[in-house]
Amino acid sequence: MLSLDGNVIIVFLVVWILLFVLTRLFFNPLRRILNAREKVISENKEAFENSLKSYEESARRVDLTLKEARAAAEDARASLAADAQAERSRLIAEVNAECRRQVEQAQAELRESARELNRELESQAAALADQIEKKLVN
Repeated sequence: MLSLDGNVIIVFLVVWILLFVLTRLFFNPLRRILNAREKVISENKEAFENSLKSYEESARRVDLTLKEARAAAEDARASLAADAQAERSRLIAEVNAECRRQVEQAQAELRESARELNRELESQAAALADQIEKKLVN
């Protein structure tokens, strides 16, 4: 049979004491550090995922805002182009009307000048006809 002596009991007690001391001084702090590290890593991972979701939402809102701003800018540009075209047409009509008025005024002045010159020519023609007649009669 197996005989147990006092050394086995002492070794058994030393192993249990060593296990207890190592658990208290080494394994428990190591477990706490590993658990804390795992907790920090999981919190950082969760924070990263939340930040990524927040970034994607912000990017989506920015894209939507940019699309709306581009549409508003295009509408404003089209409106300004239409206004500019209307103003151009109005200015052309005003210039045409002013040109017609000036042409009509110049034509009226030319007609008046032509009438005055015709009267002057008629009076000079009558005077020349008298002079020619006097010279021929003499």
